[in-house]
Amino acid sequence: MKKIRLYQIVLHFLVWLLYTLIFYAASTKYNVNTVIPYSTFITTAVQIGLVYFIRYFMFSKYYLNGKPLIFSILAISSILYFIPVVWMIAMIISKINVTFSALFTIHLLLVYIVTMVLVFISISITLLLEKERGKNERAKFEREKKEMELFALKTQIDSHFLFNTLNNIYGLALKKSDQTPRGILLLSEILSFVIYETKNDYYPLRKEIQLINNYIELEKMRYSGSFSIDFQANDISEDSYITPLILFTFLENSFKHGISKTMHNPWVKIRLKSSVSEVFFEIENSLPENSENRGPNGNKGIGLENIRRRLALLYPQMHRLVTRRDEKSFYVGLTLYKNY
Repeated sequence: MKKIRLYQIVLHFLVWLLYTLIFYAASTKYNVNTVIPYSTFITTAVQIGLVYFIRYFMFSKYYLNGKPLIFSILAISSILYFIPVVWMIAMIISKINVTFSALFTIHLLLVYIVTMVLVFISISITLLLEKERGKNERAKFEREKKEMELFALKTQIDSHFLFNTLNNIYGLALKKSDQTPRGILLLSEILSFVIYETKNDYYPLRKEIQLINNYIELEKMRYSGSFSIDFQANDISEDSYITPLILFTFLENSFKHGISKTMHNPWVKIRLKSSVSEVFFEIENSLPENSENRGPNGNKGIGLENIRRRLALLYPQMHRLVTRRDEKSFYVGLTLYKNY
């Protein structure tokens, strides 16, 4: 049952008070149904009761349960039945002789018409409110669904990242490298960053750059500088924002599918620039000569499919993603337009 707020009670009271005063003024002016004492207030009380009975009981029980015809018949029957019955009871209490001619007059017809108009207005308002409520509930559902999906995508990215980064540390440990403690410290900083800095849908681009630099340093430790990397971040606006881990995941994929599998002269090139309204990012990496993943979809991986979905949710019609693969390299170009 819906919670009724105080302002709603006050509003209903004022509306019915105004209606009663208008009805009383009209009845007095045109001398309507003077046979019954206090007929105006008795009639108004019946009308109010019928409006609420039909709106809050019949409407919920029948109309909302897919029985509009039964609802209409019962609503009209209630109006036709209760008004003369209450008038008859009032006449008996007032010791007035109850006759057909005294009860069924033109005044009763007018009361019927007014009551049906009141019920019609009440039901119309209810239908409009129900429609608006349904619209809000659907919007809320879609919003919650989107938030849950984004949360699942973020979780997938975080676990994917953690798995690959732990492999990096493991590689250093196998080599008994003196860089292992430094690698663990970097991993700790990166994980702290991922946990605490990526809770929102967007954050400053400079934080993504910081994360990329830390990851590159970690990979340099793992591969002992055996690959070539060119990372240029130019003309970065301080007001540029981006969804967390979007660019980073492309870098992660370039190492997983490119650098780690290329035997001769592995390389990766990264270009990044931004303005207040746009971020442009491109990354290209070498591929192994005998790649088992030949074809246009050979370098997708979990991360890239994840990114496509996140872009569709957070940058609908506000991004452009281009991927290109040839025998020697894989290229990604991403343009993000302001969406915050």
